[in-house]
Amino acid sequence: MNYLIVIEYDGSRFNGWQIQKNKSDGNILTIESEILRAIKIVTGQDVRVSASGRTDTGVHALNQVANFKTSFYYDLSRLRQSLNGVLPKDIKIKQIELVHESFHSTLDALSKTYLYKINNGFKSPLMDRRAWYVGERLNAGLMNDAAGVLTGKNNFYNFVKRERGRHMEKYSREIKYITILKKNYGYDIFVEGEGFLRHMVRRIVGSIINCGSGKISPCHIREMLENMEENPPDSLNAPPQGLFLYSVAYRHKIYC
Repeated sequence: MNYLIVIEYDGSRFNGWQIQKNKSDGNILTIESEILRAIKIVTGQDVRVSASGRTDTGVHALNQVANFKTSFYYDLSRLRQSLNGVLPKDIKIKQIELVHESFHSTLDALSKTYLYKINNGFKSPLMDRRAWYVGERLNAGLMNDAAGVLTGKNNFYNFVKRERGRHMEKYSREIKYITILKKNYGYDIFVEGEGFLRHMVRRIVGSIINCGSGKISPCHIREMLENMEENPPDSLNAPPQGLFLYSVAYRHKIYC
């Protein structure tokens, strides 16, 4: 049986989605490790969990999609209730359904949308772990100009955490849209793409905010897309706490 689960989590105290092992500390706390622990307790089975994509340390999810296979059928409502009963309070399964045996949450994903929250007003303690506080005045027109430059197919070599051995041409990705919505606390920035590289969304957002504050121009962003710089500025990397995996699209459904 192939079970699809939709998960919401606060990533503040977790070292990202993927299980990691540290020689000195043993297992590091991750979302995946907690999901696997819960499945083992409820079903008694050791399974593999595939997710639509990995989220980094401190990043949240409103609708992370994952799937796992077991040897037996379980009542979906009871399974969800039982898993939520043993998961920590900052991870909960919102939805569970049976899918075709061939379904793979990573390989079958058509696109993902991320939400990034900008607090551009009062420095609220309630938003501290779920938004990036930006004190400077932001120019919405310049932010939208920057978003327009970043939309479409580009080489994001200067907008990711680079991986050893990955060729420069492998950093090409297509951004379908970037939408910036004004809110009473600041801005919500939505970024949809077919796929993302590590820190890519955070650096896209960081570039947009740096444009909005006047630190760089949309022309500078275009130059970074066209010319492979050795060391892009660290200021482009927005902090993780404002980032949420918002939705994942498949052929049969959009989970949002």
